[in-house]
Parts: sequence; C-alpha cells; structure tokens
Amino acid sequence: MQNTQKRTTSLVAKFAIAATIMLFAATSSFAELAGMDDNNTAKSEESSSGIKALIGISGGNSMITDDGTIFMNLRIGIDFLPLISGGMWVSSIMSDVRNRNVKQKQMVNYKAFGGFVELFPLRIDKFALSVPVQVGGGAVSALEPGDEAYESEDYFFIADMAVHFNYRITKMLEISIGGGYRMFAGIEENNLENLDFCTPFGELRFTVRE
Repeated sequence: MQNTQKRTTSLVAKFAIAATIMLFAATSSFAELAGMDDNNTAKSEESSSGIKALIGISGGNSMITDDGTIFMNLRIGIDFLPLISGGMWVSSIMSDVRNRNVKQKQMVNYKAFGGFVELFPLRIDKFALSVPVQVGGGAVSALEPGDEAYESEDYFFIADMAVHFNYRITKMLEISIGGGYRMFAGIEENNLENLDFCTPFGELRFTVRE
C-alpha cells in the first residue's frame, strides 16, 4: 500500500514538473512570437513613415508690370518626414503680359526653376497647414514691335513664401489653396526693374503623394 502511494506521489510530482516545464516553454515561445510581431509592426510603421515621392502641379494669378497674369508650376520632390518635404520646381507664365510702364507696346514673360522646402507645422486628420518656400532663378523674355518671337532680355533670382491650406482627398491626392509674396532680384534691362515683377499671388495646387 505504501509503495503504491509512493509511486502515485512520484508520478504526480513528475507530472507537475513536466507541466511546469511545458508552461514555461509555452510562455517563452509566446513572448518571443509577440516580440517578433512587435518588431514587424515597428518595421512596417518605419517603412510607412519613410521617404516618399511627390509630384504636384499648380496654377495661380499674380501681377507683373501692373498687369494680371496666370502662372503654372510643376514640382517634383520627396517627403522626408511628416513635417517637411523638398524638391525641385519649374514655373512659366501662361498668358501675355503687357508692360504698361513704357510708352511703346511691349509684352513680357519669364521662366524660372529652382528648389523648394515645405514645412507642415500643423496637421489635423486630413487637413494640414503648410509654409512652402521657393528659391531659384530664371530669364525674362520680351516681345517688342518688329520682333517675331520672345527673346531673353535679362536674368534674375527669385524667391517666394506662402501659406497653404491642404486637404487630403484620397490616400494619394491632395488639394491645396493659398497665397504669398514673390520677390525678384537682378532685373535691370529693357526698361524693366525688380519691382515690376515683385508681386503677391494666389495659388491652387494638386499634389500626388505616395
């Protein structure tokens, strides 16, 4: 009888030890799997918040030589962080501009290119407030009586700053509206000067982001 009780006690003890070992192993495996899931989640979040490409097109209205004009911009760049993006831009005047500051009939326009940085100090769900800053250079072209086509007359530096209100329509498409001030330096030829081109402007922009 005593031998039977001893054997039973021994079996129970061995079973308890085996169950403890199995429970410990299962707990360790679960913790390891959970850690792997956390790492995968962190890696996916890191990849989703990494560098992403963007391309945008915009148009707006400004004043050149006291005449209203329409301009178009093309931007290509990347989002470095949720709060900053940067890249390159090119701009051109899309309508004829009459220089009303000279007696003879003169039409002017310009083309410019450069780099931009855009800061996003405020984001609320699909809405964002941004401050784009652009710098670059370009050439002024003029068309005077007797000319058959526009000719480059002078070269300049350009810089502008604006405030934009942005709304993410879809996961990739964003629409923005805003305005700012554009400054020029280096325009001196052909009865033109910097103040003829320095102007406030309004802009409507569409941007596709990854």
